[in-house]
Order: sequence, then structure tokens, then C-alpha cells
Amino acid sequence: MNKMSEAATSLFCLALIIFVTGCAEMAGGMSGAPATGAPSGEFGATQGGVQDMGLARELILNDQVPPPEAFSVEGMFSEHDLPLAGEPCDRLLCLRGAAGLAPTLTGNDSAWFQLGMSSTIDPQNYQRPALSLIVTVDVSGSMGWTYSSDRQDYVSPSTISRRLLTLITDQLGAQDRVAMVTYGSKIKTTLAPTRGDNQPAIDQAIADLTEAGSTNMEAGMRRAFQLARDELGSDRQVRVMVFTDVQPNVGATSASEFEQLAAAAAGDDIALTVMGMGVGLGQDVLNRMVHLRGGNAFSLFDKRDADRFMEDDWPWAVCPIAYNLSVSIRADDGFQVADAYGFPGDQADSEASFDVTTVFLSRRKGALLLRFAPAYGRPINDLRLHGNLNYLTPDGEEITQSLEINYPEGPLTEQGRYFEQASVGKTVALAILVANMKQAAELYQSNQAQAVTLMNKVVTRIRADAEPLDDLALQVEVELAERLLALMTEGAPQGDLYGQR
Repeated sequence: MNKMSEAATSLFCLALIIFVTGCAEMAGGMSGAPATGAPSGEFGATQGGVQDMGLARELILNDQVPPPEAFSVEGMFSEHDLPLAGEPCDRLLCLRGAAGLAPTLTGNDSAWFQLGMSSTIDPQNYQRPALSLIVTVDVSGSMGWTYSSDRQDYVSPSTISRRLLTLITDQLGAQDRVAMVTYGSKIKTTLAPTRGDNQPAIDQAIADLTEAGSTNMEAGMRRAFQLARDELGSDRQVRVMVFTDVQPNVGATSASEFEQLAAAAAGDDIALTVMGMGVGLGQDVLNRMVHLRGGNAFSLFDKRDADRFMEDDWPWAVCPIAYNLSVSIRADDGFQVADAYGFPGDQADSEASFDVTTVFLSRRKGALLLRFAPAYGRPINDLRLHGNLNYLTPDGEEITQSLEINYPEGPLTEQGRYFEQASVGKTVALAILVANMKQAAELYQSNQAQAVTLMNKVVTRIRADAEPLDDLALQVEVELAERLLALMTEGAPQGDLYGQR
């Protein structure tokens, strides 16, 4: 029996990571997010939803322990480039896989599988689809609020909003249409649907924005969705883009209410992008609105972030290349689905199924995670997984692919690790890091000592994972974990920065 087989008999669980990755070059993330390069050639893809972990980074930078909802596994992966090598891609969307072995934070040896996506689309020659864009702008008093700190690059959310509105609308043309809805205490349609090349009218609508009053976000979004429904039926993709600090205080205020509102629009084929503005960002509401068909979200905190968004994410943020990506993974008898991370889905004893509602072109990639545990004392090297994947192209063509995944074999390091590709090692390190930082943030709400104990383990682990990989972007995450540990040890306040001056 080889060294790998001997180690395999003692494994307790199998974690299957399904990553939406590709092979694009990433120019860098916003607000302290790491910047990493990637092989040239194919372009990357990512699932919709939250596209960064910016709020957690900003809060830690400002000596605040983030709330648990600020830690997003898929957001972290979207900030990193995690390409997989494989056969050349010859379709709109191509799938690849790679496996590895590494223990969990608690020491249970685990097997990991990374499934990546890439695309044949050439970003240099890509022509985005025509848009009907309903920009929906929060003009409540909180958008004029500025957090007081030593950082000179902090500006009010409204300043960021105006800058980004100008940059985006400058990219629209005669084939596009744009409308503007504003909401505060009152709801106004300040720009009726207008051709995208009518720059004087668009610029004037932006220039006339002023902030005052309460935040009736629900009414503003309802007005925007109604305008969007009037745009359906053309050859343009219809998208509502909301510019807000996500702090509703009139009408609907709960995350579930806004999720229902967004779901009704998604059912009508109206996509939603939320541009979350400022260090007072309401993360929980934002998270719940954008996991549906066509949805995504980005966080912006300082005056440079609007330009970074345009460099890294435009027009990919409004360019779906696949819908209803469905993945079903079934294990042989004797193995059970133990955990699922980063995606909605149904789970049975030996099978996990989940759907990714939308896949976008991207320079950054997201992540999904499943963990399988053996039952009945069965050795982990008996594991076999059987998978089916299918998705719809924007033209409605259904693409199907089958997967057969065997227990990975390879030489283990002294630390009990083996990765078929280096990217899997980095991805595993990030998954363990974020999942446990979130758990520490939950513990910190009621038990500081337990949170500090856990974060000590997290810091030790990410240091050990980062050292052999020699990855500068991963070193950024080491420093993030170290800073969070220091804040928890000091007893720093937890929450957001809304209302603090």
C-alpha cells in the first residue's frame, strides 16, 4: 500500500469544491482586495451574486470587527484568479476539474475537487448586448454622509455614485436606452427612457442629483422595476442598476422583503445589479437581493473605486453568458453530503444538487463548496462521485456534460497535502480561511475568548498554507487574518460604520 493509500484509510470527510474559474488576467480588486495575474488566452467566468468581500476589508481597516454576513466565501474567490489548466476550450462555456488532499482546520484529512469554467469569448473583440438600463439612485440623507477617518480617499457615497454613473453612461450608445429613478423621501423618475447617446440629457440628470430625507428604497425599486417591465420585448437586455448604501428606513426594511421584490423582477427576466456604496453599507440586505437570475453586486468605498470597477468589471458585470447552471453530484453508497457552502441547493444523504442562476464573463472568479463524509466506517479511497452538469446559453440552447470523479491519488507532503494543480491549493486555503473567519465573527458576538481561540487557529493555518505557495495575493489574506485576530484580542467593536463620525 503506498503512502497515499495509507493516509486515505484515516480520512474522515471529502470536501468537493466546485469553482467557477477561468484563465483571464485580473487587473486587481477594489478597496484593498488582492491583485493577481492569470494566464492569457481564454477569458474567465463567474456566478452571479456578491462579487467581493470589500465591506469586511474596510471594517477591519477601520479597526472594526465585521459582522458575520460581511464574510463571503464566493466573494473572496471572486477577488482572486484561480485558473485551471486543461484541454483548450472550444465552446462558449467550458468546464475543467482538478483535485487535491488537505486537512480541515480541525485536522480532519479531506479530499477537495475544483471545477472551473472558461470561455472562448475574446474580451478584446467582444461586443456587449444592447441594454435597457434603469439606474436607480439613492438620494437619501445618508448618501451624503462621510465617515471621519485619517484616510483622505474616503468620500460620501453620493460622490462615488455620481462618478460611477458618469463613467457607465459614457459607455452607452445609440443602441441602448437609459432611465433614472431617484428615491429618498420622494420617488421621482428624473430621466424618462432615453437613447444612450443623448449625453446632454443624461449628464444633466446626474448633475441635478441632491441628497436629503429618509430612504424609501422599496418604493424606488418598485418604480424602477415597473419602468424595466415597460422595456421588455425589445432586443435589449433589461437591467436595473441600484446605487445605494443599502440602509432602507421607510417601507420595506428587511432582507427577506427585498429578496421577494427582486425575485418577482427576476421572474419577469429583469436583471439586477446593486452597487453598494460607502463604509456604512448594509451587507445583509444586499446579499439577499442578488443571488437570483441575472443578479450581482459590487462594493465601492473610496473615490478610486468607480474607476477600478470600470477597468475590472465593465462591461462583464452586465454580460451573462449562461443561465440555470445546474450541478448534481451523487456519491456511491457509504458516503453522505455533510456541508454545502456558497450556493443554494437541495441535499440528500448521498446526493447534492444546486443551481447557479447566472454565469457572467469576468476577470475574477467565484466559488462553491460541498463536503462529503463517509459512513459505516468505509475508507475514503473507495469514494466515487458521479456528476451531471447542464446550462442554457443566452440563445436558449441546453448544454449537458457528465462527470465521473474518483478519489484522487498522489504523493502527500509531510503536512498531509496533495494538489493536482497549484490553484487548488490556493483555493482550499481561501475556503478554509473565510469559512472560519465568519464563524469567529459569529462567536465574537457572544464569546470573545472563543472567537480569539478560533482566530488563532485560523491565522496559524493560513500562514502554513501560504508559505509553500509563495503567492503575493494570498499574503494579503494572511495579513487580513492577522489584523482580525488583533482586533478581536483587543476587544474592538463589532458591526458596521453607519452613523459613526
